[in-house]
Amino acid sequence: MSKKYTHQALVDAVASDMDSKAASIAFKVPASTIRQQHREPTLSIRAGRISYLNSDEESHFVSLMHLLPEYGFDATKNIVLQLAAEYFGSLEFTTQSGSKWLNSFVKRHFDDIIWKKQEKLERARAEAVTEQNPSGWFKTLKDVLIKHDLFDKPNQIFNADESGFSD
Repeated sequence: MSKKYTHQALVDAVASDMDSKAASIAFKVPASTIRQQHREPTLSIRAGRISYLNSDEESHFVSLMHLLPEYGFDATKNIVLQLAAEYFGSLEFTTQSGSKWLNSFVKRHFDDIIWKKQEKLERARAEAVTEQNPSGWFKTLKDVLIKHDLFDKPNQIFNADESGFSD
């Protein structure tokens, strides 16, 4: 359920001299929210859930999402959740990114990232097999190796398949 009051209405309701019931009626803010703010005045007055990521971490994650098209990937639900899980793991978070987190993230960054719906696998496979794809993949691989200076560092190149990573 979405909130039906503005941030300013909450600030005004907490700052008013009215009791929580009267302030609730006057400012159209739930009385329980006003009481919570009176009980714990050190809380910052903001609406919604507490974000897992702070603003710097979220900005960094958005910049990672901007790199996806550069390497030939679309920002789909599964890819973003997979990358978020790896990113959360690198930050040593105990919580995992899930569909609620993804929905909130999409709402916050709908205009920042080009979102794609997933296609059925059969159609994607049929469209994927063209003569340019393998050569495009090798060109992208070469560009990545050049960009990160990996031609003379074979110990930093890993092979991955369905069963895991290997040297």
